[in-house]
This record gives sequence, C-alpha cells and structure tokens, in this order.
Amino acid sequence: MRRLKSSQNGYTLVELLVAMAIGLVLIGGVITAYLVQTQVYKVTNSQAAIQNAENAIAVLVLPVIKSSGFLGCSTTDQPTTNTLNGGAPPPLGAATTPGMVFGYDASGTAGGGALTLATRNPANDASLADWSPSLDASLTSLVQIGGDVLTLFGPTPNSQPIAVTSIASGSNALTTNGTSTLSAGQLAAVSDCSKSTIFSATGVAGSNVTHAVSAGTTGNATAAFSVLYINPQLVPLQQTAFYVGQGLGGQSALMRANYTGGAWVPTPLVPGVQNMQALYGTGSGGVITQYVPASAVSNWLSVYSVRLAFLIEGQAGSGGPNNPTAFDLLGTTVSVTQDGRLRRVYGVTVDLRNQS
Repeated sequence: MRRLKSSQNGYTLVELLVAMAIGLVLIGGVITAYLVQTQVYKVTNSQAAIQNAENAIAVLVLPVIKSSGFLGCSTTDQPTTNTLNGGAPPPLGAATTPGMVFGYDASGTAGGGALTLATRNPANDASLADWSPSLDASLTSLVQIGGDVLTLFGPTPNSQPIAVTSIASGSNALTTNGTSTLSAGQLAAVSDCSKSTIFSATGVAGSNVTHAVSAGTTGNATAAFSVLYINPQLVPLQQTAFYVGQGLGGQSALMRANYTGGAWVPTPLVPGVQNMQALYGTGSGGVITQYVPASAVSNWLSVYSVRLAFLIEGQAGSGGPNNPTAFDLLGTTVSVTQDGRLRRVYGVTVDLRNQS
C-alpha cells in the first residue's frame, strides 16, 4: 500500500511580522480616528454648552436688569413713598427712596486687578470684607470669592401692570381691574405716572389687595396709602441678586436669588459660570461719562448702564495643552489652572431703561 506524501501550508516568520505590523498600523489608525472624533465631539459639545449658557444669560438675566426700577408708569427718580419697615439689603434699602441697582465689587478686581481661581468650584465665601462695599450680611456664604454681586429692584419677570379701579387716600386696601398676580407677602407698587408707593401685600383675595402693618424687613411700617392716586396701576415687585456661587452638585453656577421673607432664596440659573465681573456706567442727565466698579460708585441713582462679563467653562478634555488660562473680564485678569477645559468670556452691556 502506497503512503501518501503529506504537505503542510503556513506562513513564514517574516510574513507573520509583516501582518502584525499592518494590523498595528490599522489599529493605531482606528484609535487615532476615535480620539480625534472624541476630541471634536468634546469641543463641539462644549462650544454648544457655552453658547447655551450665553443664551440663557441673555434671556434670564438681561431683561431683569433692563426693567429694574420699573414702578408702573413712573420710575424711581419720581416721588416714591416707601412704606416698608426698612433693614432690607440695598437697593431696596431702608425707609428711604430705593434705587434700582446696587453692586458689590470683589476685592482685588475693580476693573483692573488680577484674580487667580486656584480650584474649580470653590466653597462660598463667608467673609463679608472680601467685597467693597462690604457684602451685606444677608448674602453671607452665598457667593464664591472673587466674583462681583449685582442686586436689582424691579418688577417680577413676565408680570404686567394692572389697572387699579379703587384706592382712597388714607385707605389700606385697593381693588384692581381683574385678578392680580400678587400673593400675600409679595412686594408691589402703586403708581399714577407722577408718584409711587412701595408696599407689601398682606392679603390678596381676587381683585382685592390689602396693605396692613406687618413685621419683617419687607413688612409695612404704615397701613394707609398717604397720597391720592389718579388712574393708578399696580405692579408686582421683587429684589433680585445675581452672582456666582455653588449650584447643584457643588458646581460653580450663575445664581439668581430673590429676597423673600427677610432672606435670599437662591436658585442655580446657569451652570458652568466660573466668574462674573461688573462695571457701572455713571454720569448725569442720562449721559454716561465713565464705567467704574461698584467700589467707585458714589451715587447709585446716577447709574445708567451695567456692563457684565462672565467666564464660562466647557467639559473636561474640550481644550488642548495650550488652552488659554488667563482671561480679560472688563479689565480684570482672571487666571485658571490648566485643566484641559475650553473656556470663553461672554460680555454684555445693558442700559437701565427706567433711569432718567
């Protein structure tokens, strides 16, 4: 019986090495393409997130600034009676005519200083002396160090004046033309285009609003409307603060706080905002002659415009090793550590339309 001759087919060592080299090149190409696409995704996603943050600021912050000081058809430069007890933080302030805007300048900035953010998402600062003028005690431990604070007094967002059909001099009640949006304890103003009264609504029942003596910094010291109003309007009011503080999960965020019941009630507004700087356009006769930090404003009723700058960060890995670490926010150089995040400065100037 004949034995068949067997043969074996295979690859030589050289062929195996060549195949492995080609495989490694292909794998490297795939990995490189993946990394590039991942980086592009992070950059694109961060750019979109930063743009969304800018849009949110434009929609949620700028209208509040622009409408501050609106008291119906009159403004704070006209005769205004403040019936409140006093002791609230500015600009609502004590039992004097309230302004529409007030600010606190973070120490070391002042439109020409330098600020280093050594860590992301730092704890809120408890030292009131780290601002000029000194931060109001009501804002203790709400604001991160190095950021300016802007407070405003004006109408509640999306509210409209409503006609008052009945109000008598010496009365502590009024009737509106329809149901108002007020709730008990909320601030409001009655105005007839030549004068205004700021008060706290102690009772709201349909179209009827009462104005009794009540306790607290935003309570009423007197009950009666002391002047006669002709064809007045009723406007819901609130005091609002904007600043950078710790938001959800401890992340730095642009915060909005409303002064209610003698305390600020903060709400995270725009996450990823690391710092905010502010300058104020001051002058006379409605003409702005200079922009200065809060520490240099001597008369807040002479502020006609607010200029803001925000430092907004993207997600981790969205920037490269040569990503900028120093940013100009209205003359203040804000420096951050190199953490591979894309960042951008958003600046805006808002005129106070209700200032003369």
